[in-house]
Amino acid sequence: MLSSPKGGVGKSSLSRNILVLAARAGKSVLGLDLDKQATLSTWAERRERVSAAIPDIVHIPVHRAELDDWRSALKTVNASKAEFVVIDTPPSIELNMNAMLGVCEKADLILVPCQQTQDDLDSVTPWMKHLKASGSKAAFIINRANIRAKSFSTIRAKLLAAGHVCPVEISQAEEIPLASGKGLGVMDLSRPKSAETFESLWLYLQQELGR
Repeated sequence: MLSSPKGGVGKSSLSRNILVLAARAGKSVLGLDLDKQATLSTWAERRERVSAAIPDIVHIPVHRAELDDWRSALKTVNASKAEFVVIDTPPSIELNMNAMLGVCEKADLILVPCQQTQDDLDSVTPWMKHLKASGSKAAFIINRANIRAKSFSTIRAKLLAAGHVCPVEISQAEEIPLASGKGLGVMDLSRPKSAETFESLWLYLQQELGR
């Protein structure tokens, strides 16, 4: 599950790339889009259109639902019997905190994307406290990272003080939005430069989820 009170941090981008990783690993997958902006759903529709030109592209179904109706949405997910489910959630968590915490309590792992800015840190740190208090298993993941910048080590240290941090950072690679615009994930591309990063992310997820 991807969750953050901050908009524009890359929840949908990470959701679709994780779905592609799982599908390419042979898992039966399902995306659950709880964000009214429907970014993940739109990407899945674009992927279906692209599949006509790329026959071997892996099919990735995405179910769209309202956050308020999360219980019914999870029943649909369970009925699908998918092995690997990725839930993309809306920002502005404080507008419906009870629903967000309810969904989070059902998740096996919550990734909280954060960019290396103080604004992002101020937003995600209190949310991590809520998640830890509810007993949810969660980890920050630094997105659009620039590891050469001084701000990277500063933000990472502060995140570590607040909770677990995924050891794999996602750089601001041009091929990530490029792939998305085509209804693809990075690992669908031919010889992606970020292959090692996303392969490492998949290994991390397998270890954390025990799958």
